[in-house]
Formats: sequence, C-alpha cells, structure tokens
Amino acid sequence: MSKFCPNCGAQIEEGAQFCKGCGTKLSENAQQQQQQQQQNQQQQQQNFQQNAANFLQNTKDETASMDPADIEKNKTMGGLAYFLFFLPLIACPDSKYGRFHANQGLLLLIVGAGLGILSSIFSAIVLAIAWWLLWWLPMLVNFVIWAAVLVIGIIGLINGFTGKAKELPLIGRFRIIK
Repeated sequence: MSKFCPNCGAQIEEGAQFCKGCGTKLSENAQQQQQQQQQNQQQQQQNFQQNAANFLQNTKDETASMDPADIEKNKTMGGLAYFLFFLPLIACPDSKYGRFHANQGLLLLIVGAGLGILSSIFSAIVLAIAWWLLWWLPMLVNFVIWAAVLVIGIIGLINGFTGKAKELPLIGRFRIIK
C-alpha cells in the first residue's frame, strides 16, 4: 500500500524517515495516521457499496400480506405487468397480487416516459447551446437514465415472476392502482 506525506502529499517509500518532496520528518504517529486514513477510506468505500446494494434490495415487501394461492395463480400476470401494466387488471381483476404489480408497472411506465421527455428537452437545450463541445453529454445522460429504468424494470420482472410483492426501488412506494 502506498504511503503519502501528510504535509505535501508526495509518495513516501516504506520505512522512510523524511519526505523526499518537502523534507518533513515522518514520525511513527504520522505513518499511523496515514494508515488509519487509508483504512477509513477503504471502510467508506465498502459502506458505499453495501448501501448501494441495500438500496436496490431492501424495499418494502408485501408478500406476507397476500394470499399464497393468489400469488401462485398469478405469477405470470405479475411479471407481464412490467410489459403491459393493465394486463393483470384485465386477466385477474380480483387479484391483490396482480393489482400490486400492475401498479408497479404503471409507475415504471410513467417514470420512464417522464424521464424520456425530460432527457429529450435536456438534449435539445444542450445541443442548441454547445453542440460542437458537449455533443456527447446528452448521449451519456440518456444512457444512464435508460440503464436505470432497465435495471428497475428487470427487478420488477424478477419479483413478479418469482412470486414476490416487493416495491421497486425509488418509485415503488407510490400507489395509483389500489
């Protein structure tokens, strides 16, 4: 692991007494502080990765409040709701599981359409202002937006087809279809 001078930030060789960059005497305490900083940075990175994973996985799960027979009977409709949100409302209108996933599919459709409109407006503005300089920015923004919508949609598909009534990350807590 590389060490750096606490004074100037220059890289320090292992066991060095003085910094080659600024001449600062390196005490054991300074080396220990440097090691502690590196450990703290690693811990923060691990925490960030765990929080990102938890963010996608730890959403409200309503599976226990639903009839297992209803879930088993309507798993396919739950998954298909992310392609056509109204399909469970037509095929199984009395299914609480079907309505749950129809709501999640409708939310995904609304958010996807809204983000598509916003990204189109953003692209038009950026390209009108500085197309010769920032031509790549709208493509990057669109890629990130659609990748996020795709990931959330895949999470919904998996939940629907596997019999889980878990809310989608970010948007799943809203109820349009009750």
